[in-house]
Formats: sequence, structure tokens, C-alpha cells
Amino acid sequence: TLCHDAHQSNYQYQLKKGPGAELCFSCHDRAMMKKKYTHVPAAEGECDACHRPHSADKPKLLVESGNELCFECHSDVKDDLASAKRIHKPVSEGCVQCHSPHSNDGPFMLNKEVPEQCLNCHKDMREHLSKALVKHKALETDKKCVNCHSPHGAQFVMQLVDEPMKLCLNCHDRSIQTQTSGTLADMKDLFDKNKDWHGPIRAKDCSGCHDVHGSVNFRILRQSYPQEFYTSFSQDQYELCFACHQPTLVQEPSTTTLTGFRDGDRNLHFLHVNKKVKGRTCRACHETHASQKPKHIREAVPFGQWMLPIRYERSSNGGKCTPGCHAPKEY
Repeated sequence: TLCHDAHQSNYQYQLKKGPGAELCFSCHDRAMMKKKYTHVPAAEGECDACHRPHSADKPKLLVESGNELCFECHSDVKDDLASAKRIHKPVSEGCVQCHSPHSNDGPFMLNKEVPEQCLNCHKDMREHLSKALVKHKALETDKKCVNCHSPHGAQFVMQLVDEPMKLCLNCHDRSIQTQTSGTLADMKDLFDKNKDWHGPIRAKDCSGCHDVHGSVNFRILRQSYPQEFYTSFSQDQYELCFACHQPTLVQEPSTTTLTGFRDGDRNLHFLHVNKKVKGRTCRACHETHASQKPKHIREAVPFGQWMLPIRYERSSNGGKCTPGCHAPKEY
């Protein structure tokens, strides 16, 4: 008799209250429906879309248990998961790990808005981002973490929504103005026009040099690299380059083996880099992503408002350049 009037009622099945969920709220706390976003069946008062009113084999009188109940409506997610190579751990544990079935303060009935929802579990990323001086803008715009990662199932590593390099070029296919790192080039155009790619680019691994979430270094570089065009040399300033290249390449004044950029045994890398005033950084001569010249040698480098030409030409036993910074030289 808690639900039905034994004698008469204005409602179907001689229910004591109606319509919708009013009868349920005779016992259940209405607060479960008072948050910012409400699940549509709950908002419509269709409690029996998910719960049986009398008895059931499932906990909480559910029509189905676990994710199967969600999939009765969200068949698109079920299909995506069936073909996914990688399933996000909370999905395997149950949709309710992240979503409320009634109402919640985050969109899609999430417990919190992204990225807070993600950082509840990814505490190592929370700590990493708290120390980052430069954050990837993708974390702050549009869908934030979900710009790059699928929250349910994915075909690619790290729950990425596409192949890593393709994913980067979804945004970096145009010039981008930044507050901390100046103007970022149209990388897709750069790669299309320049086929001599740097090793990490050939491996299609932008994350080889860039931390895709955030970094203490400019342009979210993984390790230190001088932001200035000229600087005096110290090994710790070039951690990024020396993660792959031998530091002795620029530290030994004489060599016949370390580099082909030499005049006899005179190491011309050492000559250019090891200057107390106006030591050349790697970018003074090399394009860090892609170029037309071998060894990623640049056609020109920005010098104020002027593009300073290099005019490098390779020969069988050396080369020559006629740059704007000094008279023609051969080696």
C-alpha cells in the first residue's frame, strides 16, 4: 500500500501519486535530480526505463546489470567498444565510474568537467601540469583532453583518436599565434614542401621532442634548448639535442670522425657554437623539422625583419656557404 491505493486512485494501476517520478520521490531523495545536467530518462520521470518497480534479478532493481543497461540506449558506444583495440579502464569497470545515471554537475552527467574528471585518476598528470610553465593549448580549448583522447575506446596508443602525427596536424595545419612562443608555423605545409625530415618527424613522433601536455621549456619542448638565436655554449642548454646527438660533436675543436662539417681536422661545429658572444644555436643553420637541404640545413634564418640567407652548397669533399653573416667560406 506504499505505492498503490487499495480502493481508488486518479492514476493508472491505482498508484497513489503521479505522473512520472512523483511516486518514487515518496521514498527516494529528490536531490539526486537537482544537479546541473539531468539524464533524459530521469528528467522525463521514466524511472522504469532502467528500474523494475517490483522485483529484479539485478542490484537496485535494474533492468540489466552494469554497462549492458547503458548500451540498451547508447548502442553507438557499444559498437565503438566492440571494434576498439584499447578500452579505457573506467569503461571496463562500469560507466558509473565517470557518469551519474540520474544527474550531475558535469556535461554528459560526468562527476566533474574535463579536465578535472580525467585528473581525478591521472594524478601524475595533475602533478606534471602543476609544474608546467607552458601548457599545450589543446588542454584549454574546445573538448580539452577529449580533443586528443577517446574516453571510451580507441584504435591507437594512449586512447588517441587518431595516429599521433595526424592528430597533431589536425590543428597544426595553419599558422598559430601564441602568447609564450611567438608564431607557430603551418607544420603540414612545411612537411609537404620539405621532404628532408628530421629523424623524429620521419618516425612520425612529434612527442620525441615535444611534451604534448606541458613543459617548463618554451614550445613545450621535452628538454632544455636555447630560446635565443645567439647564446654562449653550455651542454645543459642543449639537453634536447644531446638526447640523440653526441655532445662531443660541438665540444671537440679538432676531429676527423665526429662530423663532416670540418676544414681538415678543424671542427667547424665547435667554431660556430663555442663563442662567449654570439655563439650560434643549432637553429642558426639547421631546420629542426624539415628542409630541402641535406642535414636539415636551412635556406635562410630570421634575423630581425630580414630572412638572412645561408646559400649552402655541398661538394664531394666539403661545401661552401655565402651567408649574410660573413664573407663566402669553403671547407
